[in-house]
Amino acid sequence: MRTKAEAVIVGGGIVGTSIAYHLAKQGMTDIVVLERNFLASGATGRCGGGMRQQWSTKTNVLLAKHSVAEFANFKEVMGQDIQYRQGGYLLPAFNDEMLTELKTNVALQNSLDVNTRMVTPEEMKDISPILNVTDVIGGSFGPTDGVANPFLVVKGYADRARDLGAEISIRTTVTGIEHDGSRVKKVHTDRGDIETEWVVNAAGAWASKLGTMIGADLPVEPYRHQILVTEPVEIIHPCMVIDLLHNIYFSQAEEGAFIGGQTDKDEPSSFNIRNNSRFLVEFSRKLVYWAPVLRGIKVVRQWAGLYAMTPDAQPILGLVEPFENFVCAVGFSGHGFMLAPAAARLICDFMVKGASDLADIKDMSIARFKDGEITKEKNVV
Repeated sequence: MRTKAEAVIVGGGIVGTSIAYHLAKQGMTDIVVLERNFLASGATGRCGGGMRQQWSTKTNVLLAKHSVAEFANFKEVMGQDIQYRQGGYLLPAFNDEMLTELKTNVALQNSLDVNTRMVTPEEMKDISPILNVTDVIGGSFGPTDGVANPFLVVKGYADRARDLGAEISIRTTVTGIEHDGSRVKKVHTDRGDIETEWVVNAAGAWASKLGTMIGADLPVEPYRHQILVTEPVEIIHPCMVIDLLHNIYFSQAEEGAFIGGQTDKDEPSSFNIRNNSRFLVEFSRKLVYWAPVLRGIKVVRQWAGLYAMTPDAQPILGLVEPFENFVCAVGFSGHGFMLAPAAARLICDFMVKGASDLADIKDMSIARFKDGEITKEKNVV
């Protein structure tokens, strides 16, 4: 492992590996990525693989829009097939308040050149005939939203980053960070120390623990999120459904299995990633309500991961005062997979050029919590 590097990135999920790739692509090739386990072993490898642009805040819409564009060209640019397909995302409304909110969101998305639209219950059935829309009064649909394989995405970023000169060190745990009060000087690990000019915190649910190493209070808390996958059946459902009222999402993978999950909203923050039977029962009932044809389908396995939640359910990107070289790319609140490519470009543009033409990174700064000027993202399951 290198003892000196221009940048040390902590975290080997999609956020860390995409930052490594984009930094190397922009010429900062002396990079070390530190991952305490294996690549995509955290939230990335435990997510449902979805990517949508249907958000209620400008920040998340912009990040998702640019990320979807990168996913769409991934195979051509990166040489890695990520099993990407754009089957769309469907968000149903069960009452007038939800319908009004979706209309407001679609107007925002359209203003940012994202092609979403409102749909009637009948149109929802046209999109996916298996759906039960008895209680639905309408919804929104994003035809360019889609899904991909998280492990293959990380593999693509990691392989290309290595090709450009980056080093990726797995099974390596950060034990401390040395600084002089304004600049980080050295990262301590269980395999040795690395002198560095930049440190990027891409540690997901463990982001706040890394922050404590330099005395920074990062408002990122871990919450359990459970997912299951069924046996494969014939392809009968093209899109992802996100039911914000009943706290469930589900889609059908290209090999035929249904995959979906929900957040355990009544649980306190913790690092618990154990499964439980309550989730299995709750999710199964909700899935069969939405798609009665799936009654009797067998569950193959279930697992849990962690959402790294912020107070406004939006990521924290950029510097953490008073440090001049400690950068955060954290707090994606369960949606890091779909926002990471654009977030990585923002971070890299800032580190290399000082600014980005994608968006203003200041809008995503941790300073917003101190100023009290936050707008909470509502479209979170």
